[in-house]
Amino acid sequence: MYRKGSNHGLLWVFVVALLLIVFMKPKDNGASYTSYFKDLNAELKQNGPGKPIVLLDLDRLDSNLKLLKEKIKPPLSYRVVVKSLPSIDLLKYIVNATNSKRLMVFHSGDIVMLLNDPEFQKFDILLGKPMPIAALENIYSKTKKENFQNVQWLVDTSNRVEQYLDFAKKKELKLKLSLEIDIGLHRGGFAKPEESLTALELLHSNPKNLELSGYMGYEPHVASVPVIFGNKISAMEKSLQNSLDKYSDFVKLGKEKFPNLFQKELVFNGGGSKTYNFYQKNPGVVNDVSLGSALVKPTDFDVESLEEHSPAVYIATPVLKKLEGTKIPFLESLSFLFPIWNPNQEVTYFIYGGAFSAKKESPKGLEDNSLFGTSTNQSILNGSKATSLEPDDHVFFRPTQSEKVMAEMGEIHLVRSGKLIGIWKTFIN
Repeated sequence: MYRKGSNHGLLWVFVVALLLIVFMKPKDNGASYTSYFKDLNAELKQNGPGKPIVLLDLDRLDSNLKLLKEKIKPPLSYRVVVKSLPSIDLLKYIVNATNSKRLMVFHSGDIVMLLNDPEFQKFDILLGKPMPIAALENIYSKTKKENFQNVQWLVDTSNRVEQYLDFAKKKELKLKLSLEIDIGLHRGGFAKPEESLTALELLHSNPKNLELSGYMGYEPHVASVPVIFGNKISAMEKSLQNSLDKYSDFVKLGKEKFPNLFQKELVFNGGGSKTYNFYQKNPGVVNDVSLGSALVKPTDFDVESLEEHSPAVYIATPVLKKLEGTKIPFLESLSFLFPIWNPNQEVTYFIYGGAFSAKKESPKGLEDNSLFGTSTNQSILNGSKATSLEPDDHVFFRPTQSEKVMAEMGEIHLVRSGKLIGIWKTFIN
């Protein structure tokens, strides 16, 4: 009896172990190119430069621009976020398509470049973050005084207003200042309406050197509102309304205490790529909406509010080598086991470059190899035979953010109807 029970016990252990193995064994995730990337690969093999490049699909960009124009209409104004679209040619393409003459700039080098460009120096430029006085000194030394004074400088504290005031007096300038207010993001700025009164008092008392140009309240946290039950979009709209109510409190108190500062039309800036399309329905106090990344939609912007938008920017890099199986240094004798256990290690590819700030897009099922490590020279990717790549084919990635990848690559290769049609240079900071 004892031995029979033991045999049954061992059998059940074996069955459970077998089921665990079947359950835990990785599935084949590989797939060949979709038709879109198959055509791009053929075009790049015939006409591409044979190196890692940024691709911008102009057809998809146009589609996103069409959505933008449908969702931001007067009395709302559209402001282009420059850092997300770091190319003079790309900026010109977008402002021509949208008829916008407004820019949001985040980097001192970009400000200098734009203030010295005949087409952009007369644009309405709003800073997207406060700048140290040293940055203002540097920008001032490289630009014309009249252009410098056209910029709306962002201030987040009364101390910074005092610094800017001292700078303006020394240089005999009149600076336009926009107040950064915290409407829920908690990344700095005036946290409560009462805290902004000292800054407004400084503006009120120094009209020769300071001028209130408006407010800036950024609310990307709205896209991350937690939802357990209910609709995500509805939750975002409710969260945005809470932020706009806080925004209105700042403006209401400012008008009450310093009405003379509000006699002219001011810029009440808000929005962002993840929230811009809610403002047409309920703008509240906001009259100026900024966005950039939504137009090219990197992976960080795969959110419910941008489901209508199409990814328009990619990285493409050639496959340099294809090896059967996966061999790891010092583990050669065991390497045959890797593809037996994991079909996604049936093939090894070495690509040109790597460690991109991006996610693998096509073909599907490619994986990094944690044992081999990453490389910016020849990165290793594993996949199943279903990925069907050969040397000189291309692996396609989607950047996580547009600005970093575009700027690092130095140029953008343009695609129209699946064909390469030109190159735009990116900013050099």
